[in-house]
Amino acid sequence: MTQYNWAGGRASVESNMRRMKQPSTLLLVVFCLLLSLAFALVPAQQIHSTTTKPGRKLSSEIENPAGLESFFQALAAIQAGRQRRPVRVMHFGDSHTAVDILTAEIRQRLQMRFGDGGPGLIVPRNPMSTRRRGVSSGATAGWIIEGIGGRIPADRILAPAGLSLSTSAANERVWLETAANHFEIYYVRQPGGGRLQVLVDGVSVVPRPLSLSSTTSRFDSFAYDASTDQNHRLEIQTAGTGRVRLLGIVAEHESGVTYDQLGINGARAARILGWNAEALTAALVQRQPDLIIIAYGTNESTDPDWTATGYRHLLSALVKELKAAVPHASILVCGPPDRVDSALAAARLPSLVNAERRAALSAGAAFWSSYEAMGGANSMSVWVDRGLGQGDRVHLTSAGYQRLADQFYQALMRAYAASR
Repeated sequence: MTQYNWAGGRASVESNMRRMKQPSTLLLVVFCLLLSLAFALVPAQQIHSTTTKPGRKLSSEIENPAGLESFFQALAAIQAGRQRRPVRVMHFGDSHTAVDILTAEIRQRLQMRFGDGGPGLIVPRNPMSTRRRGVSSGATAGWIIEGIGGRIPADRILAPAGLSLSTSAANERVWLETAANHFEIYYVRQPGGGRLQVLVDGVSVVPRPLSLSSTTSRFDSFAYDASTDQNHRLEIQTAGTGRVRLLGIVAEHESGVTYDQLGINGARAARILGWNAEALTAALVQRQPDLIIIAYGTNESTDPDWTATGYRHLLSALVKELKAAVPHASILVCGPPDRVDSALAAARLPSLVNAERRAALSAGAAFWSSYEAMGGANSMSVWVDRGLGQGDRVHLTSAGYQRLADQFYQALMRAYAASR
């Protein structure tokens, strides 16, 4: 990018203006001003022609779409009526994911085209997420939220949402009410574990309370199919004392798309690798996702000890672990949006995005860059000026997340169409 030196200041500019006697010179000045105005009106995506790597064009397309073939096959089977279970997406990420605005927009677009598979995985009382459309959920006051605020259990079993609801008190309740016919409860079996009563529409669906006691800590689940696909209320009650840890509730229809939002404010990709690997594998095997999206990078961009090589190796290890757990699932690494609140982050983002790209492509996963879709370097400033970015210059407004979600969805559907 050309660098301009304005050290001459105002006096130098005025002196130059006094020397402009010829009409041709004045016409040239007018032309330059009009050209500058034209550039100001160009969309952010067209302002920056190159970024992350010299000579490389900005891209708003899915890279290595072949890495999504398993997911695309599942979508095609749903469209053709050949598959009688939902196509499942699990979207892991940081605060851009946690608030469930970006993910809600992607979810809505997929469900409008391929059918509504239901809410998917929900953690009642999730303090970071907005209310899910068509879902009422909650919990009594005796539950403690683990996984945030420094409350990490010793066995590190938090997957798949990175949160758990914990209590040792009797008669505590958690509930979820929505339209669905298939329900699952994810929980932890552990030494000294308590018992759970499970009710659907006020009627117990277990012959006796579920015992969560075990010699070792491990992930487990309970499934229930209702006779009708309509609005149901699932309620969980603690039966007596003993520690109970709930990891989430699944609610689904028999077809369509579910889209699990699994974001944590301030999270980094290393967070998942810090979970109990055996429990994470068990949760993924139970959930059977068709697509896993990994969306981190915003918080890493200001870490003082960050290196491109170290980050690439970390992401490669994460993709490898997920692939080992659910080999049939497609994996897509999603690069972070631009941020301009920090000079360090602004300077580092091109290298960070490229490290994510290299990790994804070398592992056979797909890649999509939010950073490049926005317009590359300093595009956040343009988005803020247009009401699409927040004043912190890190996060987007609701309109901004909707715009980014549409860009991602359109790129995904172009790749899907090409694969067919």
